[in-house]
Amino acid sequence: MAKLQPYFGPHAGTLKIYVASFDVGSGSFSAFADFQAAFAGSYDFLGQSGNFTIAINLSDQNGTSTSGPCQLTLNGQTDNTATYKVNGKKLTFTTSLNDTPLDIYVKQKGTQVDNISGHNIWIG
Repeated sequence: MAKLQPYFGPHAGTLKIYVASFDVGSGSFSAFADFQAAFAGSYDFLGQSGNFTIAINLSDQNGTSTSGPCQLTLNGQTDNTATYKVNGKKLTFTTSLNDTPLDIYVKQKGTQVDNISGHNIWIG
């Protein structure tokens, strides 16, 4: 089903951001609903610091869809022609903002986001 809840861990309060096993920052969801989510946080990793933001809007707003159009925002840039696809226990996003598709899924009671600029990020 194409509702966001099954693919995300906790989304209330301040959450930590990890890359591999390193605690690199924290952030929070400013929005979370069946078809829309927005997360913003800050990080300090390998001598670089900055902000990490991701926002998702499943445009078709159809809870029974297994694929469809979406709007995806990564670090302030928006792709209005992105797509999503249910891929087992993962939600996979194809976007012009990233070289490879993004996977979002529940891992160890948190939210795993794979393939963002070559990094895998865990939020929890």
